[in-house]
Amino acid sequence: MVTIKPATLHQVDDNRLVGLASTLAGERLMCVRYASPSGSSWVNYSDLEGVHEVDMGVELATESGLVLELSWATPGREEGLALALGRGENRASSDLIDYEDVGGVQDWSSVLGYFVEEVAVAFYVHDEGSSVRPWSFRIGVSNGSSVTVALGETSDHSIRYLPDNLVVIFGEATARNYEVSDSLQSAWGETVIYAE
Repeated sequence: MVTIKPATLHQVDDNRLVGLASTLAGERLMCVRYASPSGSSWVNYSDLEGVHEVDMGVELATESGLVLELSWATPGREEGLALALGRGENRASSDLIDYEDVGGVQDWSSVLGYFVEEVAVAFYVHDEGSSVRPWSFRIGVSNGSSVTVALGETSDHSIRYLPDNLVVIFGEATARNYEVSDSLQSAWGETVIYAE
């Protein structure tokens, strides 16, 4: 498994990120699960259409068995969006975390079953200029749709930054309009360029 901690990822042309994007390219997305604290099933508290709130993480699986995990890292020195990509079985629920299949939720029908064509990442300056790190990750698929996973929460019909919560955004306009303080890009992100 390739794990990229946010405090170590500073630019879109990082070899680890390029390798991750290259590995995902052409893969068919088949399954998605949300991670929540054990004993609590996923409830979408978002008051925005086409936006989900997720407590701990998002896990996407492809037809070939790749699993992409997106999660928030501990606020503070490690803060940012953590990325992990590997092969094998989806993680099992544990005493601490429950994984719930949400592939049947209507919003996911625009993404699941389609092939990955684009990966993009958005960065922000963390802690008054001390380092740049990722806060948003987007996948574009073969039907023209996309899904963006970013740090944040919804409140009063808008999205705001929260380092220990995730939003899943299905609309391009919503992702393009979501920016955080000191961000270098909107949640839509910058496309990762890889050799085909």
